[in-house]
Amino acid sequence: MMRLGGLSILFTVLFTFSVQASTTYDDSGAFVKALGDRAINLLTQSQVSDEEQETRFRLLLREGFAVDKIGRFVLGKYRRKATSEELDEFLKLFEDYIVSLYSSAFRNYSGETFAVSRVVKTRSARDTMVVTHINPETDPNPTKVVFQVRNSKDVYKILDVKIQGVSMIVTQRDEFTGFIRNNGGKVGALITALRKKTEALKTRAK
Repeated sequence: MMRLGGLSILFTVLFTFSVQASTTYDDSGAFVKALGDRAINLLTQSQVSDEEQETRFRLLLREGFAVDKIGRFVLGKYRRKATSEELDEFLKLFEDYIVSLYSSAFRNYSGETFAVSRVVKTRSARDTMVVTHINPETDPNPTKVVFQVRNSKDVYKILDVKIQGVSMIVTQRDEFTGFIRNNGGKVGALITALRKKTEALKTRAK
C-alpha cells in the first residue's frame, strides 16, 4: 500500500530537475525541457555521495513540485477530518517518505532520454499539460509521460504526472485513503504506518 507505483521513469527523469525561476522560460514546455536537460547532466555525476544525493533530491522535490498541494490532495476526504497537528505531521512525513523511497533512483539512471512533444491548454488559465515521450528516438513505442504544470505568479510547479494515462497522485490518493478507510478512518493510522515505512527505508539505505 505504500508503493507510489510505476515511477522508475518519473524519478530518473523528473525528480532530478534543478529548477530556476520560471521567467527564464517561454512556456511550460520549455520549463520541462530545460529541467530534463539538467536532469541528464546531474544523473551522470556518479561521484556524488548518497547523502549529498538525498539532500539534492529533497531540494529538487521542493523546487519542482507543488509538494504541499500534492500532500493535501492524497489525503482525499480525510484531510478535512485531520487535526491541524496531524496534517502538519503528515505533510512533513510525506516528503520524508518520498525522499527516502526514491532518492536511490538517482543511482539507477540507465541513459533514458525524453522529448517534449507538445503543450496543451486546459480549462484553467494557469495550467497546461506538457506531453513528453521517453526514449522516442530508440523505442518504437515510447512511454508517454504528461506533466500537469501550473504557472502561479510566474513560478512553474508540477502538480501531477501521468504515465501512460495513469495519474500518479490519484493512484497515491487511492492507496492512502484506502488504508485510512480500512483503519477506522483515522489519519493517525496512516501517519504511524508511514513513519515506520520511512524508518525502514532509511535503515535499509544505511
